[in-house]
Amino acid sequence: MPQQIPTDAEALATVTDLYRSLLGREPDPIGLHHYSRELVSGTGISEIRRIFLESDEYAARRRLLYPEAAKVADDAERFPTDYRPPGEAGRCYLDRIRSGFFDKYCSGPVIIDVGYNGYDNPERKAGLPNAIGIDLDFPGYDGIHLPYAEQTVDTVFASHCLEHILFDHAAIQDWYRVLKVGGFIVCMVPSQALYEKKRVLPSNWNADHKRMYTPSSLSLAFEIALPVNSYRIRHLAENDRGFDYSLGPDKHSNGAYEIEIVVERIVPPVWTLA
Repeated sequence: MPQQIPTDAEALATVTDLYRSLLGREPDPIGLHHYSRELVSGTGISEIRRIFLESDEYAARRRLLYPEAAKVADDAERFPTDYRPPGEAGRCYLDRIRSGFFDKYCSGPVIIDVGYNGYDNPERKAGLPNAIGIDLDFPGYDGIHLPYAEQTVDTVFASHCLEHILFDHAAIQDWYRVLKVGGFIVCMVPSQALYEKKRVLPSNWNADHKRMYTPSSLSLAFEIALPVNSYRIRHLAENDRGFDYSLGPDKHSNGAYEIEIVVERIVPPVWTLA
């Protein structure tokens, strides 16, 4: 299906919103004319947004708004290899450093780790060394609603948390609410095929699991929860690093056994689906 080209008025409105949300100011006439013309001539909104996010002005504004976090962001040891995250988050920590996964999706200045304090976390460590751990004992958090204002978080990180939340769509909606444009939801859940190895609940290995996910049902949860064209799925994969396929349904799995999904918040287009 060919790309729908915005009208002049739609392009002006979209570019104006980019200036306000990403740069915190009204557009200058030259920039407004240039990027509006680009949109009308067929350049995608994602490409225009990428230019804004990679600009020196955006970087300077981020450093001004978050001086301490920006100092960490500039540190080469933002993801130290000697950090040992607890539980499931620690299984592939080093692999995600080496592959560039963390640098790509978890390098913003404000990162929260939702549901970080599992049963195997006596030191109450977050899944990422630079993340703020959020769990049921965090002031203002009720298991669904995060104590953050709209569009104030760069990355919502949730490792093996969503399957424990009764109303997963509501949780996803609130994760999205606090996310900045250009920010990411990074979510990992147990794979039904790799971890549960059965068709229906209850789980043999964790009685608190409210549901089981496949790659399609996990992406569908985001599709149901979020408005069309308000986000893009940037990564979806089953992680089976070191998985022992010789262990049947009667044995707990070894190695990685999860589904990874990364969702980016975007500036919605001014048009709606026909």
